[in-house]
Amino acid sequence: MQWIKKVLSFCWRGLNFMRNLVMNIVFLFFILLIFSVIGYVQQAANLNKNSAEGMPKEGALYLTLNGDLTDNRTENFAFKRFLKEMVAGNTAPENISTFDVVYALEQAEKDPNIKGVVLNLSDFGHADFPALNYIGRAINDFKRSKKPVIAYAQNYGQKAYLLASYADEVYLNPQGNVDISGLFVENLYFKSLLEKLAITPHIFRVGTYKSAVEPFLRDDMSAEARENMQRWAGLMWQDYVRKVAENRQISQQEVLPNGQDYLRGLRAFGGNSSEYSKARHLVTHFADGFSFKAKLQQMFGKNAQGKANLIDFYDYLDFLPERTEAETKEKIAVVNVEGEIIHGESNGKGVGGNSVVSLLEKAYEDDEIKGVILRVNSPGGSAFASELIRQALQQIQQKGKPVVVSMGGMAASGGYWISSHADYIVADPDTITGSIGIFAILPTFEKALTKMGIHTDGVSTSELGKISFLSGVKPLNAEIIQQGVNYGYEQFLRIVSQGRKIPQADVDKIAQGQVWLGRDALSHHLVDELGDFSQAVGKMRALLEAKGEKSSEMALEWLQEDESKLNQFFKGFNKYGKTLIQQQFLSFVGLAKAYQSGAESVERFASLNDPKGQYLYCLGCGTVN
Repeated sequence: MQWIKKVLSFCWRGLNFMRNLVMNIVFLFFILLIFSVIGYVQQAANLNKNSAEGMPKEGALYLTLNGDLTDNRTENFAFKRFLKEMVAGNTAPENISTFDVVYALEQAEKDPNIKGVVLNLSDFGHADFPALNYIGRAINDFKRSKKPVIAYAQNYGQKAYLLASYADEVYLNPQGNVDISGLFVENLYFKSLLEKLAITPHIFRVGTYKSAVEPFLRDDMSAEARENMQRWAGLMWQDYVRKVAENRQISQQEVLPNGQDYLRGLRAFGGNSSEYSKARHLVTHFADGFSFKAKLQQMFGKNAQGKANLIDFYDYLDFLPERTEAETKEKIAVVNVEGEIIHGESNGKGVGGNSVVSLLEKAYEDDEIKGVILRVNSPGGSAFASELIRQALQQIQQKGKPVVVSMGGMAASGGYWISSHADYIVADPDTITGSIGIFAILPTFEKALTKMGIHTDGVSTSELGKISFLSGVKPLNAEIIQQGVNYGYEQFLRIVSQGRKIPQADVDKIAQGQVWLGRDALSHHLVDELGDFSQAVGKMRALLEAKGEKSSEMALEWLQEDESKLNQFFKGFNKYGKTLIQQQFLSFVGLAKAYQSGAESVERFASLNDPKGQYLYCLGCGTVN
């Protein structure tokens, strides 16, 4: 009996340990919540943009871009800043609005207190090329003021360097690296995994190049998909090399020599890639962190603490009038569609069709809104949700309000569906668009259940009985689903034909799910002009002027979902608190990078929630690195 008592005593101590551990974790989260609320309230109280105390001192605008460039801002930035201050090594994801950066640069150009711009790109994350070039154009405009632009990083990734190349001077840590190696695009493929799990993926699609479903059918890329991706990735890379060469005033060969020339050059410097980068004029100066700070002190002077006079990007934004709010009675609305288009309301994984329609209804009902700019940065998603958005846009046009589409890094498949009937479409030369095609996917688990010794049986009152995930898809039901997909594809062709005024047969030739860059889309009449958001705004003003409206007196109003500050805060706490714990744990076990590389693809599949199971999705576009 003694051993039983020992076992029970051990189990009891183990339970007590777990109970205390859980209670301590809950207590710590409670304390974190309290401090977060205090920090959030203080942050909100300090945002008096018009007070004299808010006036920044003279110095350089300090753009520390530690995160991803996106169209939308990070939710609850005050909460995110609190996390960064309270938790060492916090790497919770941060979205930095491209439009905020451009807005700050535009204001800084004419602000006499801003003496220059410093780009800190050491922890730069992800961005698409249109966003980088849009900011680059703003940097070039800023340089008209004859104020210096300085870039610094411990190491430059490929996209960070494109942004740095717009600067007057590019600084690099002596042990750092400029990682320019060409574009790389890849997808995950699940055919063998599905076979091992005995999951049957029932795929219904139209289009030779509709590679979005290939991850379920193959373990590698088809020849058609490879050809399509190689073409647009090659054109995108040519744009990258040309832009860097122009910015740095060097030859394209110096940006990235061919393999053997690169190896010979690297050998000439004894394998020192930093020196080799400088020899190719990619880098202006070497500087470690201390010497770079000294350089900034020399250029912009010191404050009372002996530090360089630098004005933080977010502090500067707090001082400026709010970018998203119009100060005029009559205005132009801007509606963002960023991320996967999902059915229902927006969440952390996608932009909801119902949420976008609600914003468009505001634009429809508000007589002070004279036109709508739809900013699209999406690979598509739910066919049903995409059509709801398109219908709402059509209602706005029928009321006499023009609609202009500004395409960001990607406006493909469903992203193109919602754009196709706009009065005017502006795309960046490197916008990924097209992917005119549709598919449906239905996984069933009858084989997996059979392997486990589980069988299903039942009755149905009709040959068209409900499709079961447990017992497979009958040939009759499969044909019905395929007919729906066929109709969806014909509808897509018809919508594009009507919206773009192109014969439907000609649309079919450039459709079939093929992906195009903006420059190709222009030649195929899928878009009207190459340019950035500024050109889209200019075209909207021209359309309004043609109607007799005084568009020059109209400001932009960025329509956003209505949400209480308290609800936003708790949403941020739930999202970023969990993300922080997850990332800290993954870093501890050494799986952070592996997890991140696969999580995005898995999340994409998890967001497929169309009520009819039909998708306008460019999963095959991949992530460009």
